[in-house]
Amino acid sequence: MAYTPDNLSLLTEPVGGIAPRVFGYYDAAAESDATIVGASWFSNGAACGMRKGDLVDVVQTGTAKYKRYQVASVSGNAATVAAPTAIT
Repeated sequence: MAYTPDNLSLLTEPVGGIAPRVFGYYDAAAESDATIVGASWFSNGAACGMRKGDLVDVVQTGTAKYKRYQVASVSGNAATVAAPTAIT
């Protein structure tokens, strides 16, 4: 399947400070992790306000899966995410 722009929502936008925004994406097609982290998969992410460092929670209700990603880069209107690793 493919990315569905209407399924992307801004969930929280901090007032002041440098905290990241949090976006939510309802993934009805149950995409694989490899697909979601593909270059510019969120084709309108930057146009929707995504910035490097923002967080994206992807929920697949049909398969009962959830994963948090972090915006790794933006280019034009698109955003690319990566799975964040723990700070050690």
